[in-house]
Amino acid sequence: MKPTLALAALLISSALPALAKQAPPEDPGPALAEKLLHAMGGRDAWAAVTFVHVEARHDDLDISEPFVNRIWNDLKSPRVRFWAGNGEFTRARRIEGGVGMRELGPEAGARLTEAQYQADRAWWEANVYRTFHRMAKRDTSLTYRAPGPFRLEVLNADGTVLNWFVVNRKGEPMLFGAGGDERGTAFGPLASSGSVRYPKWGARADGSWRYEIVRFQAEAVAPRDAFLSPLPPESRSR
Repeated sequence: MKPTLALAALLISSALPALAKQAPPEDPGPALAEKLLHAMGGRDAWAAVTFVHVEARHDDLDISEPFVNRIWNDLKSPRVRFWAGNGEFTRARRIEGGVGMRELGPEAGARLTEAQYQADRAWWEANVYRTFHRMAKRDTSLTYRAPGPFRLEVLNADGTVLNWFVVNRKGEPMLFGAGGDERGTAFGPLASSGSVRYPKWGARADGSWRYEIVRFQAEAVAPRDAFLSPLPPESRSR
């Protein structure tokens, strides 16, 4: 080997350890996302779910009596039905096809304003069950970042935060938030519906409201009447 070539090889080999030291560490976000998805029932289970119906009992500091809340949620397209009521009030609304409408209550039949529609659309975009479905389907517009050992951030394509989680050592979610909400909702122990898992209860971290799930239905296809059948005007659970 010529002296100049030998010197060049020596310089390159001596620089390699320094270059290796400068390489940024791999973000643990994707691995933490996998751990969370596994804790919630696994990729195959959530990839198969496209519809979720939840019925929960709520307590809210702004409402004098506990109430029942029901949600029918299409995880593939922005189609959601909301129902809430107790012995004092009943309200229902829906969004579908780019518009929203009130189905019950004093304004039944009235269309939601654009701001009201966008608020419900944003709720749907960041819904935790929809996020699990997108993660399971390997949605390429989502990326993952772990700014701490137990905090996972799910990022939109533009780098903004869609959801964030604080998970325990098993990957189960302990705290959840959407977008810029830094207070979050505390999640209780997990229950199962078929192959998927979900938190049995949640509570706002500031104590302003809480809920307990009494029915959780996860389906591969939305039931035919989920978005068509008349909603009950009464507040009794079914």
